Amino acid sequence: MKKFFFIGIFLFWFSILIFIFFKLIEPPVSNYSTNDHSSFIVHQPLEKWIDPETKITFIRLPEGCFEMGSFLQEKNRGDDEGPVHKVCMDSFWISKTEITVLQFQRFVEKTRYQTQAEIDSFTWVYDGQWKKRGGFYWRNPGFDQTENHPVVHVTYQDARAMAQWMSGFKRRFLLPTESQWEYACRATSKQARFFGNDIRKTCEYANVADMTIQQKYKAFSVHPCNDSFMFTAPVGSFKPNLFGLFDILGNVWEWCLNEYDHLAYLNSKRYSQAVKNKRMPVSIRGGSWYSRPQFVRCANRDFVGTVQRRSSDLGFRLVMVID
Repeated sequence: MKKFFFIGIFLFWFSILIFIFFKLIEPPVSNYSTNDHSSFIVHQPLEKWIDPETKITFIRLPEGCFEMGSFLQEKNRGDDEGPVHKVCMDSFWISKTEITVLQFQRFVEKTRYQTQAEIDSFTWVYDGQWKKRGGFYWRNPGFDQTENHPVVHVTYQDARAMAQWMSGFKRRFLLPTESQWEYACRATSKQARFFGNDIRKTCEYANVADMTIQQKYKAFSVHPCNDSFMFTAPVGSFKPNLFGLFDILGNVWEWCLNEYDHLAYLNSKRYSQAVKNKRMPVSIRGGSWYSRPQFVRCANRDFVGTVQRRSSDLGFRLVMVID
């Protein structure tokens, strides 16, 4: 009898320790509805500013704290999305949309800048599979675009060159850090997507791999909806999140400022630094017209292997810092 008694005591305390362990690494989901949003969004319109040179509209996001990462029960979560941890943000400005062809063109015309794709005479395009091809760059992406589409085939260095050119007295422009990007994407939501967890609603808010693209590429695993665009869509074609940001999910992947580190969430300082080594992987966020449901989530983290990567599904948006 004593043997079974001690076994029972051992199992009891062992289960308690396991319970405490998981509570520590994964805090419980708060009672939260997608309709439960902070009062500042409802009652206070967010401040806007338009850059006079490029005509990019920036929105000032309020300071606040959020839970960064995904909970264990989130469908399709990656193991680089945890542990969930609280991050508090100062107020910052972020572009309302992804940088467009026209906005990038204004930078190029003023500076005579040449992108990496133009200098090296190649980029990556998709036609059933990703291929390294010549002749394609931001003016000729490989599919029809207007000046209001997001610019693509731009590297990390191309994006930062535009940001540096825009920067001046008291105003600095940068790519967003991962924490800034996720804060902007969530817009107070704790769900997988800022509009909720129902992927059937995705096409109301984002240009993604959907039933339209499945007509051309039969092997695609897609969202069960139709957004009507095969490749990129003009920015602002879909509903914004509660911060008034368009295409924060879908359309094109967006460069982030920092290097990608699989274990970054174990040390919050690791995902706030700019890339210093050209051969280091770089974080990208948001998914694109090419992305399946598991990639179109606010917590999803992805990366490309080098700052020189460019492709027909990769663009950027900018943040503004006022000194």
